[in-house]
Formats: sequence, structure tokens, C-alpha cells
Amino acid sequence: MQAMIVDITLNNVQEMVMQNSKRLPVLMSFWSPLNEQSKLANTILEKLAHEFAGKFILAKINAGQQTDLVAKLGSPNPPFYKLIKNGDIATEYEGLLTEDAYRSMLNNFIQDDPSEVMRKQANQAFANGEFDQAVQMLGEASKLNANNFQIHLDLVQMYLHTGHLENAKNLFYKLPEEAQKDPKGKELDGILYFSEAIANSPDIQTLQATLAENPNDCTSLHFLAGLLMLNGQAENALQTLLKLFSIDRTFEDGLPQKSIIKAFEMLTAKAPELVTMYRRKFQSLLY
Repeated sequence: MQAMIVDITLNNVQEMVMQNSKRLPVLMSFWSPLNEQSKLANTILEKLAHEFAGKFILAKINAGQQTDLVAKLGSPNPPFYKLIKNGDIATEYEGLLTEDAYRSMLNNFIQDDPSEVMRKQANQAFANGEFDQAVQMLGEASKLNANNFQIHLDLVQMYLHTGHLENAKNLFYKLPEEAQKDPKGKELDGILYFSEAIANSPDIQTLQATLAENPNDCTSLHFLAGLLMLNGQAENALQTLLKLFSIDRTFEDGLPQKSIIKAFEMLTAKAPELVTMYRRKFQSLLY
């Protein structure tokens, strides 16, 4: 879901505020480039628009430029907000608030998408070991909002946790690109990738024994990296993949580089500093 932030004029106020307020709360923020507090209010509200992405619309009105519109709306002095629901003013306030105060105000008027409520209940059921019930609840959540791809990503994750790799793979690769490119989607894509990579791997003890005899065994290094990635040892996995790349970057038609990039994509959201550090190391090996 993306943040919804729009600039309001006389030409679009009816559509962007009055009509949209029938489906989502619309927070009208009156500001002026000459008023520092109103600019700070916008900064805070834009941050919250990203935090609450898809749950409200931030409608910014430049009071210095849109004088006719501001007059029609009661000539409020920036910083000022009006929260509109179903075409009516639900609440309004003059002055700058703290981030927590704005967040609290929004929470009072924002309701979770029913599919999100059901999705959270499904995840709780899964955490309690009720797999069949969790899957059924995700199905119900999908009926409530077929466009909520987080529901399908949750189901992929549940399949992976319960060892249903083929089900997870079949579902994931049918999802739209938006879902696959989501941070959670990239993580799941990485899990699928490395799960397939180790499908024919011997156990860890056998791998360690092989590498003790031949530290440069490329097949064993790749198996080891996959096992490490899937067991939460990301840095050790990246070290192993870089070693494999330095030994033979052409192994299996460039598999070392492909696996390194997949690992970076998988880890970017959860371990950005680690990815940055190892990207630099990888770049140094490339040239």
C-alpha cells in the first residue's frame, strides 16, 4: 500500500476530498511556505501518511496560493487541519501538534480493513498451531479484499513453515509483481530460491567433512550457503557465497553471483547495514 498525499485546489477539492472521504478519512492540512510551524506539520503528517499507507488521504492546501478555496473553507490560519469523513468534518484543530498527538487523532478515525483484521486473526491461529483454521481464515480474508496481497504472502509463508514447498512455490509465482517485489515478497522469494538450492544437499556434517578435505569444493560451498541462509546465519552465508564467487564466479553458469544478488534482495528490508557492507565487498571482487 502506498501513501496517498495530494495537493488540493478548487479544481480537485470535490473529487479528492468530498468524494474520497466516503471511503477513507481525508485529512486536510492548511499550510503556508511562510509559516514554519505549518511546514513542520506537513513533514509530520507526510511521515504518518507513509506509516498509515492506504488508510487515510493527506490533502495539503497551500493557503497562500489557494486563497479562494481557503475562503470557502472558513479562512483557517495555518497550521490547521480538518479531518473529513463521509463528506462531513469529523474533527478540526488550529495549531501544531506533536507527532504522537497527530497519530492518536488518526487512530481514532481509522478503521482496519476487515481483511486485515481477519489476516491478523489467521496469523494468531497459525501461531497457536491451528494451521487448517489459519488457511481457512486467510481464504475468508481474501474474499473480503482480493487486492490485499499480504494475505497471499502470509499463506506462502505458512506453507513454507509447514514444509509445503511446492504449494508455496506455486502460489508465490502466481502473485502479481507488486506482491513479489514487496519487502516480504522478496524475503519469501529468497527462501524459495535457497530451499530449492539445497533440495539435493547432504546433511551439514557431510558438507563440513567434504569442505575439510577440499575447502574449495564449489558444490558444497553453495549447499552450505543455502543452509546458512535458511537457518538465520546471514552473515556466514554471505561470507560463504563471496568465497565461492572468488574461487569460481563461472560455476554453474554464474550461480555464485545470482545467489549473492538473491541474498541481498532477501535481506535488504531486515538487515540493510549488513547488505550495504557486503555489497561493497562484492563490488571489490567484481573489478
